[in-house]
Amino acid sequence: MMGHADPQRTLFYQLSLETVVPPEHPLRAIRPLIEDAAIRRACRDLYSPIGRPSIPPEQVFLALVGGYLLGITSERKLVMELQCNMALRWFVGLNLDQDAWDASTFSQNRRRRFDESGLLEQLFDDTIKRAMAAGLVSRHVSVDGTLVRANASFKSFVPIEVALDPAEYKRRLRAQDKAGEDGPPDAGNRPVDFRGEKRGNATHRSRTDLDCRFVSKGTSGTGAYPGYTVNAVMENRHRLLLGLGVEIFQSSTAEKAGCLTLLDSGRNAGCALLPPRSAPTRGSSTRTSSRCCSRGASSHISRRRPGAAPTPMRGYGCGSAAAATSCRNGAGS
Repeated sequence: MMGHADPQRTLFYQLSLETVVPPEHPLRAIRPLIEDAAIRRACRDLYSPIGRPSIPPEQVFLALVGGYLLGITSERKLVMELQCNMALRWFVGLNLDQDAWDASTFSQNRRRRFDESGLLEQLFDDTIKRAMAAGLVSRHVSVDGTLVRANASFKSFVPIEVALDPAEYKRRLRAQDKAGEDGPPDAGNRPVDFRGEKRGNATHRSRTDLDCRFVSKGTSGTGAYPGYTVNAVMENRHRLLLGLGVEIFQSSTAEKAGCLTLLDSGRNAGCALLPPRSAPTRGSSTRTSSRCCSRGASSHISRRRPGAAPTPMRGYGCGSAAAATSCRNGAGS
């Protein structure tokens, strides 16, 4: 017999979030590794002893970590997931009868507290130190960089404001006036016709993301798009991320300079591995490898001998005199 749904919704429930989240859920294995007391100690100087109680800082941090683990890239979507995702609500520590916060909670905390104090970087470094104490970080690391698309459209790029003569100003106003038989333009998705217009990082900026630039690898065959340069240092044995830096795109040299900056920042934070064996990408130059060597690292690079097979050979560059000699003689390890 075919069943029927009960149209009368239950008004009161007697349940706990512990019963909703299954025991094998990945968030259950990660949650005990995060110490709420350590986060509160790190945030103690960022809050006033008087005034209206704020949202607990450990819950804001847990929400950001949970959103990253679940692949949520938007803070507004993160708030929506906090409202309806029971596993994320359990991970953060929100009760069933508590409302999720506004999306501005994350942006305001980041602007007023996290950016200037370096709190998130401090918590990241503390995590790396715990991994080092547990023996999970080896000497073998890789440095690499990539381009990440920004959450900005091509339409958001407008010319940098300069002094215009009245005729040019009126021409631009008429070009943006698209109100016609289709009605007024959508303010969130305004029609923009930039055909034939020469646009670049020196002359245009995005209105919605001032730090993003037109980025392109140049040899990938794809056109330029709004994005950032992201550099990372990865431990090769246990696949732990030791450093991450997001920078404004400048040129192809931003990847090399950013990786060296990450190595220096890890040393200043007390997370340095001496002497590490770094593996730059094939696009890194000899100067970059020599700079790694000057920081006490032996550079493990891919190289290709002229006239040899296309498979790259591997060798240690500048780590020692013998290694440097073997590289020059064509022997690799």
